Amino acid sequence: MEQAIIKEYKFIDEHLCDEFSLDELAHFVGYSSYHFARKFKEMTGKTVMEYVREKRIFAAADEIKAGANICDTAMKYGFDTHAGFTKAFTSIYGCTPAQCAQHTRKLCMKGAIDMDKSKIVIRPVCKDDVQDLWENVYIAMTPRQIMEEKVLPAIERLNRGEGVELVAQVDGRAVMSLPMVKPFWIPLGVLFDNNYTLTGGPEDEIMEKLLEEMKNQCRKLNVSTLISPQREGSESAKAFMHFGFAEAWKSDGWVYLAMSV
Repeated sequence: MEQAIIKEYKFIDEHLCDEFSLDELAHFVGYSSYHFARKFKEMTGKTVMEYVREKRIFAAADEIKAGANICDTAMKYGFDTHAGFTKAFTSIYGCTPAQCAQHTRKLCMKGAIDMDKSKIVIRPVCKDDVQDLWENVYIAMTPRQIMEEKVLPAIERLNRGEGVELVAQVDGRAVMSLPMVKPFWIPLGVLFDNNYTLTGGPEDEIMEKLLEEMKNQCRKLNVSTLISPQREGSESAKAFMHFGFAEAWKSDGWVYLAMSV
């Protein structure tokens, strides 16, 4: 059945703009509709048509980001009405098609940060940060993914004393973040999603502020050392060494940088 599912994935990807039924999909891989639908749900956690709808929405989103007309795109992927498309898009993507298009335009129009005039606040992440994080940090993710995979887990970790994700809020908008996890009882804090590279601009100053507040948070969580795993020789490794991290050990192409707090 696993090979049949893989074969079905390929067929669906190649026919996203075509109309087909569950019976036709099952027939394509040689199974009855009932047996195929049951096994597909067991293996993927989704019904066949839920999977198809999700793939169509993500394909439509890519075209909308590239400037395609929303109504034309909805029709192309089998949605009869703009309202139906918007409802399906929002349930999967976490925003409307119009917001998705607007997000892409904003990314092309970002302005510089004025450190002399801007008000900067470093604080733990909250649910209200999702839109800003989508625009400024996790731009390849969807708002729904950011909420479910980044923000909510970070809030839970902080509540349990197992880590924290800090955001830098500039003039009311979250523009950068720095997540940390405290594994088990060990007094170490591991920074992740930390691919920061030096810019020579205000972003470097903001990262310094994030790291300073991270030290404060670490003391509250009984963390004595911060660890930053980086690829050997990478620009992000150089950046964290610039901020005071030192090489602790190496393994399989990775260098583990450490800083006492």
